[in-house]
Amino acid sequence: LPLSKEIRVVVLPFENLGPAEDEYFAAGITDAITARLGVIRGLAVISRQSAMQYKKREKTAQQIANELRVDYILEGTVQRERPSDPNSRVRIIPQLVKAPNDTHVWAQAYDNNMSEVFLVQSDLAERVAQALNIALVEPERRALRSRPTENMEAYDYFLRGNEYEHRGVEENDFKIAVQMYERAVELDPKFALAYAQLSRSHAKMYWQNYDRTGQRLTMAKEAVDKALQLAPDSPETHLALGSYYYHCQWDWDRALEEFAIARRSQPNNSDLLSLIGFVQRRQGKFDEALANIKRASELDPLSNYLTYELGQTFMLMRNYPEALRCLNRAISLAPDLFDPCNLMALLYLCWEGSTEKARAVVEEALKTVRSPEESLIIDLLITLDVYEGNYPKALDRLPLKSEDIDGQFSFIPRAIQYAGIYGYMNENELAKKYYDEGRNILEAKIQQQPDDARFHSTLGIAYAGLGRREDAIREGKIGVNLLPTTKDAWRGYCRAKDLAQIYVMVGEFDSAIDQIEFLLSIPGELSIPLLRLDP
Repeated sequence: LPLSKEIRVVVLPFENLGPAEDEYFAAGITDAITARLGVIRGLAVISRQSAMQYKKREKTAQQIANELRVDYILEGTVQRERPSDPNSRVRIIPQLVKAPNDTHVWAQAYDNNMSEVFLVQSDLAERVAQALNIALVEPERRALRSRPTENMEAYDYFLRGNEYEHRGVEENDFKIAVQMYERAVELDPKFALAYAQLSRSHAKMYWQNYDRTGQRLTMAKEAVDKALQLAPDSPETHLALGSYYYHCQWDWDRALEEFAIARRSQPNNSDLLSLIGFVQRRQGKFDEALANIKRASELDPLSNYLTYELGQTFMLMRNYPEALRCLNRAISLAPDLFDPCNLMALLYLCWEGSTEKARAVVEEALKTVRSPEESLIIDLLITLDVYEGNYPKALDRLPLKSEDIDGQFSFIPRAIQYAGIYGYMNENELAKKYYDEGRNILEAKIQQQPDDARFHSTLGIAYAGLGRREDAIREGKIGVNLLPTTKDAWRGYCRAKDLAQIYVMVGEFDSAIDQIEFLLSIPGELSIPLLRLDP
């Protein structure tokens, strides 16, 4: 639906009138109401992350309406008679406000046993639809009236799990979320929604590199299989299964099939739309990806994460002015995070080849970011030193990093980083010593994981540094063959770039130019200004 035709609503965090330890419960009720309203076609419900910014509501309805571009605000209070008792009576008082002129449209007091909480949520959603003159169709009524569990203690653990799941991407939060969901399904083995969330937490642990074991994969799959067996038609089940194929199996087509099923009943789920966009980006379908990430961002306008991802997508598509606009906004939404600043510095390198502007971004960031000794910042400063030809300074910084570069896009032992810089300084003996050290590490890695394209690509660079021309090209090509851009547009791009570097290092300049022309013809981070900078 185009934005003008739909009614935009935000559910502000319901105020907890109970003690502080019931905060998670009020947040959980708010989320549940948001999710139910999200089922209704014609309603664009603002995502949780943006709504949470108004928890300490110091702004008027008009100010909130302007910032989120919403027509209506649903707010309210929640109080449990006996705090932390999952079977307590609970009092929920919602009110619907027409935002532009702050007029009350509808209000209602619900005072029920906790076992009636789902009835309250569905009645509330139906009354909001009624107040907005939206006629519900039968599948929406059914979805609104669903009862995820009959066990209120299990539901309580589920809400606690959600509280940790929503906190961010810290390993400990995921671990606690997993424990809470596990307790929920222990108390109610038929709780499909909790199994779906449990699977997603396991999948995120795997994706974020906190636990890349086969055991974690199995746990993610078993939980989603259980959800599928219990609730085969639930959009949350298909969202979890899509997340499993995306985060654990890197199976883009199957992930999108599952997301498409979920999208039929949740067309305005910002989380779902962004996942679809991220998968399409991996497939190299950048225009489609951009449209979905943009739509997700419209439904979650205060999410620094989505604004950052939108900026990153524009940057890979080499639309640098739009990328800059998004990154400025992402930084203003979360000035304490370095990721958007890092990307903005890279943007100036790609767009204008300006190390001065990139350095200015770092200087500014260091005033506000948390933990400024982070290795990401050191990596960036080393890159800037190298681009400016200040190799001794780059060497001075390298010991500040305790680890190799080890992410989903590259694995570069520190020895290889030393070798590269010594090579630029024509310190050939030292360069060879470090390339050899790196070679040892990489050959051992390939013994253990022969299908990891990152190791082959970097080993090709080490061989090139050691003058082993044939071996270098062979390993570079293995990296590209294991992970071509057709299989993963983003990680494949990194392998193709490594091969270009290998060709340059071994003096195969025609092949290097062919490779570079290919890289410049598809979305990615390489640009002419960057090529001029990079030694």
